[in-house]
Amino acid sequence: MSALNHSIKLACALLATSPAFAHDWNSARPDSHAPISVMGEHTHNAGEFMLSYRNMPMNMSGLQDGTKTVSAQEAINSGYTMVPTKMTMNMHMFGLMYAPSNQTTAMVMLPYLEKDMDMQMGMMGMTMSMDSKGAGDMKVGALHNIFSEEGQRLHLNLMMSLPTGSIDEENDSGAVLPYAMQLGSGTFDLLPGITYTGQAEAFSYGAQAQATIRMGGNDRDYTLGNRVKIQGWAQMPVHQRVSLSVRLAYEDWQKIDGEDAALNPMMTPAADADLQGGNVLSAGAGMNLTLPAGNRLAIEYSKELAQDLDGLQMAQDDSLTVAWQFSF
Repeated sequence: MSALNHSIKLACALLATSPAFAHDWNSARPDSHAPISVMGEHTHNAGEFMLSYRNMPMNMSGLQDGTKTVSAQEAINSGYTMVPTKMTMNMHMFGLMYAPSNQTTAMVMLPYLEKDMDMQMGMMGMTMSMDSKGAGDMKVGALHNIFSEEGQRLHLNLMMSLPTGSIDEENDSGAVLPYAMQLGSGTFDLLPGITYTGQAEAFSYGAQAQATIRMGGNDRDYTLGNRVKIQGWAQMPVHQRVSLSVRLAYEDWQKIDGEDAALNPMMTPAADADLQGGNVLSAGAGMNLTLPAGNRLAIEYSKELAQDLDGLQMAQDDSLTVAWQFSF
């Protein structure tokens, strides 16, 4: 949680920005919303609704131990029966926001996940694949404003994740799939955070810190690791309806506590609860486009700059987020 405290101090420091940046907030500008990969980054005025849809395909490929690349054959030679070589996850995120007051905006998000993983088996290099799909964990809660003045805003992210995603996914033979192929955490998770945004005449900027705190164990006797994410961004309108953005993010996650007795960690690193932690530094570039009648389109490309994984795991690849938002 030290990272979260650091971000709170950063946000407070930003509030002391020179009066030269003072500017009445303009919600009609294309940069009034943060880059689309940032969740829960804006609030609404009393009585406003917003529907949203995000498509977030994410890829992982190749093996890495710490910062060192490891080939699939090297992992097989070390004693594993099979190792993952590629994984894709396509997330469809549906969201609804409603503001009962200017101070508070209620929020709910439900993801639908499609996952595929390729595995290499044995010394002969044979391959197999597995897949899972279905609803993920629902997020519910509220965003609560604590400061709003002269183009600067600060709000709390008071969210919770509900265990609506399955943790009992199996392959065609009835074997339980590895941790990364499950659709949810199986636990109630707290999602606290704080978000700062600022808007000047010619540009906007912001910072956010969020955590995922797991509450107890799930029905399969394990708990996914806690997570912390810190990110900052800057945006510039280049047209009345178009803005461009850059974003920098750092995320750290812990290994799994406990283990699923149906998984054999000696067979594949994907089934080893001790090989599930790490951290990643990434950068993003995106665009917001405002359209008539409250519609907004957005896109962001994200690239991993560095990652350090706690044990043999697949490395994260670049990702692309595309979204539609409708406010009324």
